[in-house]
Amino acid sequence: MSAPPATRQPAPRSALRRLVARHPVAAFLIMVYTVNTAVALVPVLTRRDILPFGLAPYESLGPIFGVALPAFVVVAAVGGKEGVSGLARRSLRWRVSVGWYLLAFFSVPISVVVSASVIFGLTPLNALLSKWELLFTYVLPQLVLLIVFFIVAEEIGFMGFLQARLQERYGPLKASVIVTLPFALYHLPALLVEGGLTLAQLPLTLVLLGILAISQMFGRIVLMWLYNNTTRSVLLVGLFHSSFDATTSRAGFAGEFIPGGTAAAFFIPSGLLAVAAVLIVVFTKGRLSYKPESAPQPTTATPLQ
Repeated sequence: MSAPPATRQPAPRSALRRLVARHPVAAFLIMVYTVNTAVALVPVLTRRDILPFGLAPYESLGPIFGVALPAFVVVAAVGGKEGVSGLARRSLRWRVSVGWYLLAFFSVPISVVVSASVIFGLTPLNALLSKWELLFTYVLPQLVLLIVFFIVAEEIGFMGFLQARLQERYGPLKASVIVTLPFALYHLPALLVEGGLTLAQLPLTLVLLGILAISQMFGRIVLMWLYNNTTRSVLLVGLFHSSFDATTSRAGFAGEFIPGGTAAAFFIPSGLLAVAAVLIVVFTKGRLSYKPESAPQPTTATPLQ
């Protein structure tokens, strides 16, 4: 009588992988802050005369190796190949309505020009008419660069992994608010680099970080709503985020078409973002168009981990 075939046992997981699987959010954030701080401390990577449009290499290397890669590492530890393929599909999901592409690309620059024209008269519109070719020779290439090497990688981690995970546990609005603080702290190395990496600049940097966090809270709400309406497309979230950054950049759209200096370039689009977020919360009753996944979800919230 032949012996029954041996039952195939799953390969044992390493202690580190088990630790990451038990504390995925903490593991992700530790990797994010460690890598991004390390990259920002390398002087050559902070130079703005290497890449086009005054962008610094660390601003690209940070999102790719310090946000997107940690997200995939953590998802692999938690969900294996299935989890990785799921995040990859959402990161590259492009089959959505054309209307969402139009909103992602054009809603911010158009609303900013209209609002600036209310404040500054016809100056922004005249600048847009007289320098329209810059939209295709300067602003659009910068936008493409942000999409490919900067912002989409950033949103793979913060939306595709972190905010989406928290949405399933705490709901979309609370998840957007929770993510605001770690997302703001993620920008701290960049603010320190711009301030000269000196302790004397730290108080001012923290004030700027607080102001930035308020704007980012409204931004995370809008992005969560966009994510839910585009069948969880991280790509569309990255397109909108890139459009916002390209519009507010003093080296891009705002610098060419919006008068009023750096303050106007920040506060006008940030104010519009706040209005949009409030309207979205009101009209969706705080649900931000969220529909739970088909898989059963826990009936009670579990601790953030």
